[in-house]
Amino acid sequence: MPIPFRPGSPIVEPARSLPVAREVDVLVVGGGTSGCAAAVAAARRGANVLLVERYGFLGGTATAAMVGCFCGVYTCGPDSTHQLLVGGIPREAMSRLEAVGGGYKYRHRFQVDHEIFKIVLDQWTAETGVGILFHATVAEALVADGAIHGVVVEHKGGREAILAARVIDASGDGDVAALAGAPFEIGDEHGDMQAPTQVFYMGHVDIERAMAFPEKEIRRLLIEVTASGEFDFPRVSGSFSPTPQPGKVHVNMSRVPDVNGIDPWSLTLGTLEGRRQVEGFARFLVKYVPGFESARVDAIAPQLGVRETRRVMGHHVLTREDVLEARKFDTAICRSSWPIEDHARGRETIRLHLPGDDFYQVPYGCLVPHEIDNLLLAGRCVSATHDGQASVRVMGPGMAMGQASGTAAAMSLRAGVSPRRLDPAALRRELVAAGALI
Repeated sequence: MPIPFRPGSPIVEPARSLPVAREVDVLVVGGGTSGCAAAVAAARRGANVLLVERYGFLGGTATAAMVGCFCGVYTCGPDSTHQLLVGGIPREAMSRLEAVGGGYKYRHRFQVDHEIFKIVLDQWTAETGVGILFHATVAEALVADGAIHGVVVEHKGGREAILAARVIDASGDGDVAALAGAPFEIGDEHGDMQAPTQVFYMGHVDIERAMAFPEKEIRRLLIEVTASGEFDFPRVSGSFSPTPQPGKVHVNMSRVPDVNGIDPWSLTLGTLEGRRQVEGFARFLVKYVPGFESARVDAIAPQLGVRETRRVMGHHVLTREDVLEARKFDTAICRSSWPIEDHARGRETIRLHLPGDDFYQVPYGCLVPHEIDNLLLAGRCVSATHDGQASVRVMGPGMAMGQASGTAAAMSLRAGVSPRRLDPAALRRELVAAGALI
């Protein structure tokens, strides 16, 4: 009897009918900080919103990758005075966390308790009437006549379709846009992407002594123990910071090079390597840094902190020059001053800061992809070059872009125009009225 399936030969799936599980005004794919901001913004403008998330909780990089702070919410250069850059929904997220002891300003960042943040996001989306589907991933985009009309999702119950008048890709990886056929780029001119980090937390730390230890001394020690062969660290530019919980620090020190964040085989190897590095960095901190003598690993993030995969090309592509020249735009929907922070090859990290408290603006065109209509972008997959994305990818501008995308989706529906035909001036007025800083 012949073998029905042979290695190397393609397998043809049979055609099948799919049930339509839901029809909504706005479908947001990806429940990270930018996706949540988009969903809340659209729902507050009367849209029927469904948010699809692959995990069983919201927050994305802030919770699943345990990135313990919101970067890009304040000006942050060496000569800045740490002025607030974001308002509206990002500022509301900070206020909600502060109210329950889950966040506070620390230097140029906003420190976050990721477990409390999960609860805050559950409550916030429920209050605004956002529907949620957890434990589901997008398998196909439903495209006709150059416009997206929904997606096919996969989950434990099988496959089903969700129809939507507007779709917001907040997946981080540009999954929906890629499936829909929108053009995208990956990596720098050589195709290299920024390296991810495996974040972890350590408890039983003497915070006062640990934070008094100079970062330049930590760097010197990392270089020294790597050169001696005692450790084999791929990065010497990392740091740790206190969390809202007493005696606990958030450690951002690892670097996992050569990981493709949209290749599960590569991600698997990277995840194993990330946890291997956690063990080494934890031993280093206990041995060499004051305040860590009794410390131990408290938690390791469930996923790598992936910085870059697909960048979906849109009507404006944010460039290195846009960032470093602090360019302003008539169509701007938010602002940012995070440096071009490139976790490139080697042990160092490139950081190119803006002077003082200056900032650049992100145009609406960065959220509107080429070729596919009814689709908007939010978060780190927005339209940018490799260098532009190295700045705009962080959570402060990410949430602000999410608010803009959600607002634009609802406004375009109300006005009966496609998102690409929406008047940016009207969008800006709506955002400012909602407290956004542009």
